[in-house]
Amino acid sequence: MFRIFDKINNGEVYIIAEMSANHGGSLDNALEIVRQAAKAGADCLKIQTYTADSMTIDCDSEDFIIHGGLWDGYKLYDLYTDAGTPYEWQSRIKEECESCGIDFLSTPFDNSAVDFLENIGCEAYKIASFELVDIPLIEYAASKGKPMIISCGMGSVEEIQDAVNACRRVGNDKIVLLKCCSEYPANWMDMHIANIPDMISRFGVKVGLSDHSAGHIAAVIAVSAGACVIEKHVKLDGVESADSKFSMPIDEFAEMVSAVKEARQIVGNVYYGATEGEAYNLRFRRSLYAVKDIKSGEKITVDNIRSIRPGFGISPQKYKDIIGMISKKDIMRGEPILADDFEISGYQENLCSQNLFLRDATYEDIDLLYNWVNDPVTRNSAFNTDMITFEEHRKWFEGVISSPNIYQYILMLDNVPIGQIRLNNLNGKAEIDYSISKEYRCRGFGTQLLELVKEKIISESIEIYVLIGQVKAENNASAKCFSNAGFTKSYLNFEYYISEKTNA
Repeated sequence: MFRIFDKINNGEVYIIAEMSANHGGSLDNALEIVRQAAKAGADCLKIQTYTADSMTIDCDSEDFIIHGGLWDGYKLYDLYTDAGTPYEWQSRIKEECESCGIDFLSTPFDNSAVDFLENIGCEAYKIASFELVDIPLIEYAASKGKPMIISCGMGSVEEIQDAVNACRRVGNDKIVLLKCCSEYPANWMDMHIANIPDMISRFGVKVGLSDHSAGHIAAVIAVSAGACVIEKHVKLDGVESADSKFSMPIDEFAEMVSAVKEARQIVGNVYYGATEGEAYNLRFRRSLYAVKDIKSGEKITVDNIRSIRPGFGISPQKYKDIIGMISKKDIMRGEPILADDFEISGYQENLCSQNLFLRDATYEDIDLLYNWVNDPVTRNSAFNTDMITFEEHRKWFEGVISSPNIYQYILMLDNVPIGQIRLNNLNGKAEIDYSISKEYRCRGFGTQLLELVKEKIISESIEIYVLIGQVKAENNASAKCFSNAGFTKSYLNFEYYISEKTNA
């Protein structure tokens, strides 16, 4: 199975090693390129499927002579004769790719080449930049229903859109466009990597880079701009060919693969808040602390609390809200100010008066829950602290939504989702998993979430009789929420009995 979309959807960069003419007329060289490209980290080896007769005609007219550039003086027919990869090699090259664990890809240049590649089991097609305007060829290749990788060198917006439309017209939406500068080698000033994010937005498809420039700096910059595919010509040392002058030696290709992967890690994904590595440092943020002893029944004032480091108390955002509130317990100097330190007529009453309610989770909540589950504080509080990939989350969430024994709710504050709670029900015993969005922590919402789910079970006659919350020993905040909601601690578990029914 051609893995391009698996890799891309998993947030990785898919790397294509282009052999082109660099076999130098030797099948042994071609097979060695496959082996070395695989060892260097390529995901795919690409060749080209054409004959000189399918590309042009044997004609000495001036129109068919190349003037200037890398192939100055070549007759087109002679160039394609010298540079082509014999059809009789291609099945063997594909077998070598399979043996080395990488994908095989080819560029067909006419319909008969597509037919040939279909017969040998090619699982994707590449359209070269110069064929971007050959809409009948694109339609024919796309009609096979396989991934289409289309280079866009020299292409106008309209020409690229025509190519995308041609694929979609035959029901094929498996499209990757490659930004390309069709110069050999490409001048950096003509690369225009800035096109990549525009192409992603404009055409609504995945976009990569077909790179003919020197070195690998363009590939790294392209990845930082959103490229998810990199294609680069590779060559063996000492083998001369029509393409070798702008191709990359295998050892440099391996360096590029490493640099591209590092660049992708650095780019990361859109993510706000503390990372896993930053999670510990959240404790050094500012929060509200007692700076003088506060007696039970005493008012909170600007003199006895301050916003200071560390961050175990209420957020400084609530400073003005709690000034004038009455403490319901003794708070010693140096102790954090917490949400449940005040009389119900004060801070907690303000929270309870807000419009809090539970709604059923839907598939549209998948991204919201994914961001919450990978919040570093949430992961650190979980028994399994590993970060969750989106694909793992998607499969899990589809199971949650479809299961009759799992109840997944979203906690809403007016029309804003601020937390989640999940009940895994097994014969009336339900294990609880809950979390509060980082912006709303330390404000009493955890306790209220547990109270709301208890009310929901009773009001909707859900067949749950015991609620069980497992809490890590060091998770004092969650333990306090369960205790405040009336749960009884039993070893590491907190339990709440909805009813006396014991078949749970």
